[in-house]
Amino acid sequence: MVVVRPALPTDRAAVVATIVAAFTGDPAWTWLLGADFSRLAPLFAGALFDQRVDGGTVWMTEDAASVSLWDPPGSVDPLVEEAAWAPFHAAAGAGAAARFAAYEGALDRVSPTWSYWYLGVLATRPERAGRGLATAVMAPGLSRADADGLDACLETSTLANRAFYDRRGFVESTLVDLPDAPDTWWLRRPAQ
Repeated sequence: MVVVRPALPTDRAAVVATIVAAFTGDPAWTWLLGADFSRLAPLFAGALFDQRVDGGTVWMTEDAASVSLWDPPGSVDPLVEEAAWAPFHAAAGAGAAARFAAYEGALDRVSPTWSYWYLGVLATRPERAGRGLATAVMAPGLSRADADGLDACLETSTLANRAFYDRRGFVESTLVDLPDAPDTWWLRRPAQ
């Protein structure tokens, strides 16, 4: 049985390491972070963790081999978000910052105008993939979305991930219009 629990601020290093390991080679992350991937990926993953952990919507396996980072509707505190992203933006440079802004803008254009739960990150250490860990850490967020009667949404840039999410009810797909970037799809799972 897979034990899943909310992540704590003290889990930051382990969660960031899992995210970086899982997203090494990911088309969108590679495009976003460019040639400085190894330097910027921990800062990027850290920002994603830092803006969510205090809200209790980061779930992980006990050994941090798999993690999910969710945003409930209306949860973005601009001050927390700005503080979380400051180290990344200070290190990223103009090119990565421009790609990040373009990516965020493209996602905004395809995301629903109604309330939904957003799965910002689902990551499993590559050597532990295929053991049900990702499904287990995703379950608390899906349960919360279902309890709220809301859709769950995410984006992905790989066909394998699309197939994984399709099997978990993310049946609606929209291609994100982002020139010069890898194909990325916005996926939606209606409330169950």
